[in-house]
Amino acid sequence: MKKVFTHLFLILSFNLLYSQSIDPSHVINLCSNQTVQGTTPTTNIYNNLYTSCSFQALSSDITLYYVEIESGSTFTFTITPSASVDFDFASWLNPNLFNLGPSDRGSQNTILGTAIPLDIGLSMLEPLELCEGAGVAPPNTANIPGMVRWYDVVPGDGILIAIDHWESSVVSYDLSFGGDAVLNCSVIGKTYEVCDWDKDGKESFDLNQIKDEINNINKTFTIDFFELESDAKTLTSNNILSSPYEVSTGDSPVTIYARFRRANGLLARVTEINLIVNTVAEVPNYDLELEVCDFDQTKDEYFDLTEIESEIDVVNKTKPDYKYYENQEDALEGNENNISNPKNYLSRTKTIYIQIAINEKCPIVVPLKLKVDTLGFPPSVIDYSEFCAVETADGLVYDLEKSIEYFIGEEDVNNYEFTFFNDRNNAISKTNPITEPNAYKVPFNTTEIVYLRIENERQCFILSELNLDSKRRITLEDSYNIGCEPYILQPLPVGYNYFTEPNGNGIRLKPYGPDAIIYGKRTIYIYGNSLFVNAEYPDFNQCTYETQFTVYNNECPIPKGISPNNDGMNDSWDLTPFGIIKLSIYNRSGSLVFSYGEGYTNQWHGQTNNGSILSSGTYFYSFESINGPKTGWVEVVFEVK
Repeated sequence: MKKVFTHLFLILSFNLLYSQSIDPSHVINLCSNQTVQGTTPTTNIYNNLYTSCSFQALSSDITLYYVEIESGSTFTFTITPSASVDFDFASWLNPNLFNLGPSDRGSQNTILGTAIPLDIGLSMLEPLELCEGAGVAPPNTANIPGMVRWYDVVPGDGILIAIDHWESSVVSYDLSFGGDAVLNCSVIGKTYEVCDWDKDGKESFDLNQIKDEINNINKTFTIDFFELESDAKTLTSNNILSSPYEVSTGDSPVTIYARFRRANGLLARVTEINLIVNTVAEVPNYDLELEVCDFDQTKDEYFDLTEIESEIDVVNKTKPDYKYYENQEDALEGNENNISNPKNYLSRTKTIYIQIAINEKCPIVVPLKLKVDTLGFPPSVIDYSEFCAVETADGLVYDLEKSIEYFIGEEDVNNYEFTFFNDRNNAISKTNPITEPNAYKVPFNTTEIVYLRIENERQCFILSELNLDSKRRITLEDSYNIGCEPYILQPLPVGYNYFTEPNGNGIRLKPYGPDAIIYGKRTIYIYGNSLFVNAEYPDFNQCTYETQFTVYNNECPIPKGISPNNDGMNDSWDLTPFGIIKLSIYNRSGSLVFSYGEGYTNQWHGQTNNGSILSSGTYFYSFESINGPKTGWVEVVFEVK
């Protein structure tokens, strides 16, 4: 009790002899859960600050902190130097900043003889000691050197802490808090923001509501607001701001000052209150829409959603912030699941939502319609039949414009622009078009792809393709064969076929088959038709071509007899070269003994229609062939081997 009495005596004496006024702007306000890393002093104008147990003032290298109790009953703090450098401190419970006497807690001890840096401050483990004098060392210090008794506090209490950088070395320290007290964060100053939703350029703040929010739990402070900090620091100032207090967007942010007075009338502190009226983003007075072309006809296309921003930016003085959402609820709540890549967003026709804010404040949500514009028909590819081109001496000339109606189906041709290109990149960029598409010449033995750009009034387009294969028409010269060798039909290119009559009539003659062997004189027709290539070709691509040639073969002799004795020689009557259509054989009395229809080659070897063997002798024949009718006789001789 002796030390406590001595401290009280010194406090009373010092209060009479020493006092100093503290400028609140030199005080760093702190609140709960903060650990401060201090370094050099914030001010050095105070040279008359004392602890309650020493006549030696603190140095002028001090940093001032202020905390206020929100709730709880005990409060401690600890100053932990980062190196073995001597620090001192002083603290005041509910100080009068304009008449600050000696501290009610403090330590000016020495670290000489200690191996590690000493913590200083208030401790729950120190029951009595309130102050350690200048230069004291154990055992003349408190039970824990550097640590003195805690504060018993009530809500609304304020503590001023002065940390003295006693040595000249610039060493940092940590300042942390303990006890069960919760500190009042409103000490630091607060910012209040409202949105100018009605867009009239001004909003009002309820200062009475702000008073309730920044006061302590027990509402022990009397709080008044001032436009000037100097008025707030003066207890006698009475030009108090009234509520509601109006702030315009042009003046925002506005800083006013809250003066806190204790129940005894003393000034507790002055706190800045920032009032901000946030501008609400403007949007154009029409529905927002982005439209892209469905080039690949998948109904999905990539949108650059940010393209809409230029339309919104132009109606705002400050460029807004944008976030894009797939549903309205998420946009209104500002959830994190916004569209992550708005510059490359794959979508069908639908509505998404934009959250728009100025400086990330007062967001509004507006719909954005995404439209995938289709031309009503897909791009397509077709081979332009060579038979539909005009043959010249050195190439085929195509009328490309005839294909247009095929590519657009039932659509109105007047709703589109059509341009032909012989390069895909040119078709995309719409450069170097084909100047005479109705007379487009392709040299022989050349294949080309022509691109048709079909574009609507919104400049959406697709590219369809025409494959052109320029080949000379097939022609064959008349053929003259010597002897009884047949003419063999050779395969033709796709689209061409052999026929026995003009215009694709008569019998179709197939190469490599029996029909491909031509005896005698025959005129063969080569008929080209694009439908032989593709039976589904549209009208513009349905064309024909025809040429003919004649085969002149010498008349083959008709065998005069047969000897059906199975010796492998003349065992049957071979009429293959004649192309028999119908064969009849008669005996001398004129009776029909054998007949055969179309396709006869060498099936008669001296038998009747019922399979009986005829006797040797002379028989008469009559047959129809592809080269006309023939009649005559044939000898049948059965010989014994």
